[in-house]
Amino acid sequence: MNRKSAVFLSLLVLFPFLWVKFFPGNRSSIAFVLLSGLGRDKLQLAVDRVEADAIEQKHLSDKQRLFLVDLYRTLATGGRLSVFARQSGALMDHYLDKSGEDYQLQASIFTTNKNVLEQANLLRLKVLDSGCRELGRYESESFYMPHHSSPDSVFALYHGTVSVSNKMLGGECRMVWRAEVPWVWPSYESLQKKYGTPHGESFPIPNLRAVFFDISDSVYIDNGLGHYLETAGLAKSFLAYGTWEEIVCISNECD
Repeated sequence: MNRKSAVFLSLLVLFPFLWVKFFPGNRSSIAFVLLSGLGRDKLQLAVDRVEADAIEQKHLSDKQRLFLVDLYRTLATGGRLSVFARQSGALMDHYLDKSGEDYQLQASIFTTNKNVLEQANLLRLKVLDSGCRELGRYESESFYMPHHSSPDSVFALYHGTVSVSNKMLGGECRMVWRAEVPWVWPSYESLQKKYGTPHGESFPIPNLRAVFFDISDSVYIDNGLGHYLETAGLAKSFLAYGTWEEIVCISNECD
């Protein structure tokens, strides 16, 4: 057996053990469906039934509560293992941990985000137009942050603000930025008022079948169900934020 064959065989043997490690218990089968799309209809039916009970504010059974935790923990782990949704997965885990403590994100989710940068540019102009005088903190209005320019933000962010404080040092205008996103999911009640249906924000979780055949093969989950996790005592909202610094030379004193 050559080296490449040995490595491939080792990975093949280890894969089931790694799968069970990352997705223990019922999460293993949920992860398989979310990845492959096989068994999608059965999982979608289970999601739909819990959503219907949540909308009608019915008491969930212990089995339903466990299913919800397994479903969202699986989504969190899948996000962490992916290339494009790692911070989303970390946020979901923090939500389910129920500490309620602020959570600091990597700044890149904001600094590569077109929607955030547009708001930051407006604030930067105010700072520079003032000659970088320390006039307090500039802050944007609340705006919709998700944008495909920062793929992780599509899943991780919602409505938030960006603000900046500044200080002049040796001809350099030093700006300290902070972006904040209350990690609070929209309730079914608010979605009903906004869209006329509690399913107004129902998003596909793509799998291999959806990618290669039809997006309708995705599993669809309501944003309102994410809010219901907290109502049911399974999660707790918190503030997510990120900080970064920027230096702009505005005089001949800069090096």
